[in-house]
Amino acid sequence: MREVLLGLAENPALPAALFARLVACGDEEILFTLTDREQLTPPQVRGLLAVGNPSLTRFLIRSGLVPWHEIPEDHSGRLLDAVLGGVAPAGVWREAATDPDSATRQEVAYALDAPAEVVASLARDLDPVVVAGAAGSPCLPPELLPDLARHPSTVVRQAVADNENAPPWLLAALLADGGGPAPTRCGACHRREVACADHTPGIRRVRLAAASHPSVPPEGLAAFLDAPELWTVTTFAARPDLPTGFLNRLATHSSCDVRAVIAANPSTPEALLRTLAADPACEVRRAIAENPAVPLDLLIALAARERLPGEPAPRIESATEHELRTLTRSRVAQARALVADRTRLPCDIAEQLASDRDIAVAQRIAARPELAPERLTELVERHGSPVFAAVARHPACPAALLHRLAENPASTARVLRNVARHPLARSESLLLCLAAPDSDTRHHAAAHPALPLPVLESLLGSPDNSLARAAAGNPALPGTAMEQVITSALG
Repeated sequence: MREVLLGLAENPALPAALFARLVACGDEEILFTLTDREQLTPPQVRGLLAVGNPSLTRFLIRSGLVPWHEIPEDHSGRLLDAVLGGVAPAGVWREAATDPDSATRQEVAYALDAPAEVVASLARDLDPVVVAGAAGSPCLPPELLPDLARHPSTVVRQAVADNENAPPWLLAALLADGGGPAPTRCGACHRREVACADHTPGIRRVRLAAASHPSVPPEGLAAFLDAPELWTVTTFAARPDLPTGFLNRLATHSSCDVRAVIAANPSTPEALLRTLAADPACEVRRAIAENPAVPLDLLIALAARERLPGEPAPRIESATEHELRTLTRSRVAQARALVADRTRLPCDIAEQLASDRDIAVAQRIAARPELAPERLTELVERHGSPVFAAVARHPACPAALLHRLAENPASTARVLRNVARHPLARSESLLLCLAAPDSDTRHHAAAHPALPLPVLESLLGSPDNSLARAAAGNPALPGTAMEQVITSALG
């Protein structure tokens, strides 16, 4: 019965009076489920606050649902929660920034909407971890960054190198040697009385952070082209302003991850892309298809021999209508399939692709909203079960065709799941889905508003708790049935 109550707590049609009765039950999971509902009203928020559950109160405040003047005075962490929930007035920000607990001050420093003057005050904090939080904040006044780049701790300097507002000249200095003067503390000792004998690892982290910054002058990256820290290399390898010499070097990098980033970089010269198309690693060759500047002939050549990602290719997204029509007539089936994946497709091209004899093209075009729904039956007749799942995803798939798919013995669990969650599915189709062995299919059917009411109500007593919960969350469930369940469970 508890799962049914949780389903009611999720039900968007739950009446306000029944919402209050569920709040009164005091069950923490039910309370948090109610809190996750969209568009809670102020009275509902007050009802949840009145429960007095500290975790629930914190969640409500940090979600921005409780005005400052309604936050309970005795709530632990009141100031910080109000700050993080965006409901605190300026004076509260300043008060939270002077909290004796350094963890609280650090959280204030990390807050993305912190007032600039509050972050500036935290940049002078005695705790270097708090200072680092302020140094990395986009709310910090940029003129304070040069001084923080000379902080004794590499932790603070690294935060400066991560700051999105760090100027190129400052990043260049940090990239070169970690900044001057030499640091006296690093991540391992910045809170200890006795400093480490060597801060080289900390300095390295500062330089790597600067190398990953999009505003660092690319010339300074020469010393990092062969760096063992692959995350840093792959980050700057994607930059559109890398010198051609750097691109050539990175295209021969020992890591296929780095080479793949170069293959997808729109600044990579065409000749280099054609070389990478013969790379021994398939992920490098496939990455070329993600390059928005790849020549169409190279993209078609790749499509002829590689299995490319089943998602819109940037070059196809920017293709002219003439190019799209040319691709639609390509002898390479996967090139035609790439057109079918495009986010926006002219209706006549969608119609043309619907006549394609290749199953892969049919599977990709069948779910497209640009395709007239009357063409779906034709696709089913031509290609059979391989296109059933895609046809059932078409937003305007006729109810009669959905039912035909649901009763077809060749339909897989994936097809039935798509039918069960389709808004146009009829009750008789949902009953077939409800009898499916796949649990996800049954749950989607139980949650569908078109399910016959007697069947829906009977599911509330199902021994399958998750199925009962799905039925309880169905917005078509009458309020009287909801009330009976709550009364039976809670009295």
